[in-house]
Amino acid sequence: MFRGGVAVNTVDVRFPANRGQFEEYAAINNQQRAPGDPRPIYAISRGPDAVNYATRSNGTVGFFGANFGTRSSEFWDSNIRSPYVLNWHLSTQYELTPNYLLEVSYQASAGVGLTERWEFNTFPIDFASNDPALRSRVFAAQQNFRPFPHFGSVRLRSNFGHSTFHSGTIRLEKRFSRSFFFTTFYTFSKTLDSQDNDNDGSGVAPIQNRNLEKGRAGFDRNHRYIGTVTWELPFGKGKKWMSGGGWKRYIFGGYDIAWIQTIESGNPLTFGFAGSPFNYYDTSAGNRRPNLVSQPVLRDNWRDLGGDRFTKANINPIIDINHFAYPAAFTVGNSGRNILTGTRLLWSQVSAAKNIPIGERWNFQIRWDFQNALKTYNFNPPDTTVNFATPREFGKLTSDPRTASLGGTPLMNLTLQLSW
Repeated sequence: MFRGGVAVNTVDVRFPANRGQFEEYAAINNQQRAPGDPRPIYAISRGPDAVNYATRSNGTVGFFGANFGTRSSEFWDSNIRSPYVLNWHLSTQYELTPNYLLEVSYQASAGVGLTERWEFNTFPIDFASNDPALRSRVFAAQQNFRPFPHFGSVRLRSNFGHSTFHSGTIRLEKRFSRSFFFTTFYTFSKTLDSQDNDNDGSGVAPIQNRNLEKGRAGFDRNHRYIGTVTWELPFGKGKKWMSGGGWKRYIFGGYDIAWIQTIESGNPLTFGFAGSPFNYYDTSAGNRRPNLVSQPVLRDNWRDLGGDRFTKANINPIIDINHFAYPAAFTVGNSGRNILTGTRLLWSQVSAAKNIPIGERWNFQIRWDFQNALKTYNFNPPDTTVNFATPREFGKLTSDPRTASLGGTPLMNLTLQLSW
């Protein structure tokens, strides 16, 4: 049997919850004593002093302060439109035996004209490259050379984004028979985008070239395997043993157990740098990424953290810092976005339930769930900031995810449920 389909869905452009373009309508007033004055600024019973702003004839109040870099604003592209997402899939199923089903499927999607929020108030990083004197002036007072020098960050929200997703899945299912059911599937997939969220909009210089950030999505997991097994114990009504009524049915019948095994490849990693002896423009002109000396890889046997895993400097790194180098002064590093797959995730979930029928319509269930039952230790991403001044801090695994359902701390739950 073959199945397939195509769908086109529009995505509403929603007004952002942070309402970021209204900063100019907010006023902040800090009151404090002169340095060295130990007295309280005011009595609590009296409250703060009234603040009077110098109001212009048109009812507006001007910007206070000399640091325009702290003054941000946002605006929407007047031609912004609703993005749309294309989805398509194709699958085929084959019945190996009356109880076994094999399915092979392909799924894909593409997001077109997705909304992103990129920095607009910046300058091309190479516009002064042929004039050392001008470059020195820009470096000394970068704010003066931004298109809108009286503002710091100015974000433009528009249809900058594009994403693609492709996946292939093989699934084997044993239909429920003889109180036993299992399904198992493996998926190979790849997700590309330029930013992960609607409010994102960072990138390397020149920021004006949005395509430079097109790469693996931060949530991309190439490999995923999940196996599920459910077994109803053969005791109680309608089962092989103790199928009659009476107290045996209530004590020994109605049990089922389940096991879920998950294995996933890790999320990709992006690298930055710090501690360089060279000068660079402010990050408003673009993210700082290191140069690649060679393609970084995870160290073989990366789970071996060493004998002193409680001291970060003594933990074995999972990535060699020598894969990277500092970019030359006022240049952009060639390391891309999400270029290395991080550490994999592996965890098990087990559950057991006891169903107690009450009459014909009611059922009382006692359920026990155990997340990460085998207590497999998974890890959060390592430090990915290349700093040759502190090389023993780089590439170290120092923490684990706390969410039990994602391979974190083992967690048990006991649930009582009444249904009818």
